[in-house]
Amino acid sequence: MAMNPATLQAALLAIFNAMNSMTENGDAYCAAEMAKALKTFTLTGQVATVDAGAAPAGAYVGAGVGVMTINANFLEADLLATFQARYNNDGLADHIAADIDNACKVDNTVATTSTGTVTTPAGATFPFSGPGQGKFAGNKSTVSAALKACFSVMNGMAAGGNEYYAAQLAAAYYAYLAAGAVNVTLMPPFVSGAGAGRIA
Repeated sequence: MAMNPATLQAALLAIFNAMNSMTENGDAYCAAEMAKALKTFTLTGQVATVDAGAAPAGAYVGAGVGVMTINANFLEADLLATFQARYNNDGLADHIAADIDNACKVDNTVATTSTGTVTTPAGATFPFSGPGQGKFAGNKSTVSAALKACFSVMNGMAAGGNEYYAAQLAAAYYAYLAAGAVNVTLMPPFVSGAGAGRIA
């Protein structure tokens, strides 16, 4: 499975459109629903890593496949605080980006299964597999720069703001994830080892 930003764009647009008819609790609604939408989108990606380490019988090389998640409750709380602070456009962009980055870079957001080959000291080989666990690291300026440009354009728009905002935020979050790095630690039954890769 691969991430498709169009699906996130549609989810965000539904959130923004729903807010048009809300007279209260809009910040809380937006924070909760945006956090859920970003988590759902993140889970559609596939993490792939190149792994190496040690198994009980020898040296291991392999590849990991897995998923990344985020804590939607954690992100919701941060987004709500950001929305309620009433920042100017650039401040809002920076804080949304920081909220997203903080949620994504938490330890143990990535889980993989590594499958490969063990080579014994005598030269024999056999298949081996086990879990990997790790985290994601991205560049939050990917999101903040895109949102600053987005909000600047929206200042001059008479209509279509929801559609434009949804499209720009979805594209920015996708770019942020796709350009980031995943690092995992190989867990027992591995003796030691690590892997590195990306989410796509």
